[in-house]
Amino acid sequence: MMNSGLPQFTKGIRGLVVATVAVWILQLIPGVGALVSGLCELVPYKTFGQLQVWRLLSYAFLHDTGTPFHILFNLFTLWMFGAEIEELWGTRRFVVFYLCAAVGSGLFSLVTALSPLLWFTPVIGASGAVLALLTVYALYFPRRQLLLFFLFPVNVVVAVAIFGAISLFGAARSWGNVSHLTHLGGIAVGLAYVKLFPAITDLLERAKSRAAEAQERAEQRKKNAERNYFESVVDPILKKISSSGMDSLTAEEKKTLEEASKRKKDDDGEQGRIIPFRKTIR
Repeated sequence: MMNSGLPQFTKGIRGLVVATVAVWILQLIPGVGALVSGLCELVPYKTFGQLQVWRLLSYAFLHDTGTPFHILFNLFTLWMFGAEIEELWGTRRFVVFYLCAAVGSGLFSLVTALSPLLWFTPVIGASGAVLALLTVYALYFPRRQLLLFFLFPVNVVVAVAIFGAISLFGAARSWGNVSHLTHLGGIAVGLAYVKLFPAITDLLERAKSRAAEAQERAEQRKKNAERNYFESVVDPILKKISSSGMDSLTAEEKKTLEEASKRKKDDDGEQGRIIPFRKTIR
């Protein structure tokens, strides 16, 4: 980045970095590394064909063990561009977005079902999630600059466009040992999130508000029904007791009064207006 100073090592980023580095260390251990990779790589055949869906997330914590550049580049980019987004969103929303971006970009590998060879080719790395994050950053701060390939100062939105073009052409021509579709998926996830999140949030808030209003109306109807019950059924019995005494009640009226007392106790946690009469009922 071209601005002075370094971003904070925020809580969410710290957790993601620690988890990613821990998995990479496990990958370096002979025997253990092969087991971890075998269980966590995003192999389209195993993920979609055998429904091992955890691979849609676990692959993002695996990185190339032949060189540290892969993991260092991804974690450096996560830190440099993620810290400010986490401060804006909060840790929970930021981490959830990152994990969902990993899953979303991983889903793009489903396209490899069209190629029998790639159907069995494993995908690893957080590049898709990181590119989703970089895309969000570009949409939030399009005039910010970065050093593209650590050499060329460009606006971050231009950098994302370049990465997108590379991923698009790379996917079309199968360039190199890189999952260009996953990278392209990350950019698509970032774009979709920024464009759709406000609308989805507004929709959820309206649904929540309508649900609260419906519950309030239901509670009010219940209160009205309860009040009508006491006014039309119980109050006449209480008036009869007041004028003629308990002995004037029929067995059915006593039973009604007993049931009303229980209903009042269940609703209020106490016997309420029926308390003075309940003990005299036999």
